[in-house]
Amino acid sequence: MTESTLVYFHTYRTNVKERWKNKSLVDILEYEFRTRTREYFIEAIESVDYIKHIVHMHEPQVPKIHVIAHEEEYWVIHKPAGVPCHPTGGYREYSVTRKLFGDKKVACVNRLDMPVSGVLIITFENFKNNMMKISEAEKIYVAKVEGEFPDYVDCQERIFCEEGRRRFVSERGKECQTLFKKIEYKNGYSLVECKPITGRTHQIRIHLQSLGFSIVNDYIYGNYTKEENTFKKDCTSKCEEDPVYNCVLRNCKGENNRGFELRDKHICLHAYAYKFNNVWYKADWPEWTKL
Repeated sequence: MTESTLVYFHTYRTNVKERWKNKSLVDILEYEFRTRTREYFIEAIESVDYIKHIVHMHEPQVPKIHVIAHEEEYWVIHKPAGVPCHPTGGYREYSVTRKLFGDKKVACVNRLDMPVSGVLIITFENFKNNMMKISEAEKIYVAKVEGEFPDYVDCQERIFCEEGRRRFVSERGKECQTLFKKIEYKNGYSLVECKPITGRTHQIRIHLQSLGFSIVNDYIYGNYTKEENTFKKDCTSKCEEDPVYNCVLRNCKGENNRGFELRDKHICLHAYAYKFNNVWYKADWPEWTKL
């Protein structure tokens, strides 16, 4: 096990959901925890007397995070690419908020996709007021695309999200607007300034795709293949004396998870500047901006 790996047991707890009504327990678990097989849950249920879901977690260590500003009610930080903003079902310790604040109640005022770097605002006081302010914020991103981008584009293509969460340009979608301006063209690549006027999920990525200039390394909206985790470090822990933990460990995937797969990956999109609460906050440009 490497020193850069965090390994621990975690128990999931949750409130009952309306969508669980009239469904079997195995069906619910299979739907909510899609990285596990149905057979795994059948065995796990047989191993315990009451219901809880214990997993053995393997997560990367979060790299050092630069704090741009310490404000009274919020911090502004430079989020590294490859690190999620906050804990989710697949990550707990491997996230910006856990690294900086631990168990303290905080909220990300803006959110950046895992492979995106740049300005991230995290509030820990006056939550509602600060969350409302983000709608008035000015945002400037920089992206790297293949080919020579036009000098200026005002993209107002609507973006639609279907039930499976796939998003694409469609007349059925919600109104969107992103302003694009070419910064530089060199060696077959363009640096593009991106100003999202609206704030739809993946808006910049989808709009650039619709213009024929997908972001470099964007394996969702570009012509890039997401590389699989090739090193595959399996879990070697054992607990033969306890049938519950033995079941958990036998089904542990070790470091074969999205955190290790994407921690060193990035797409060439960077949240360069945010004007929030009448103050501009900026994150230094990454190395890939040097064409």
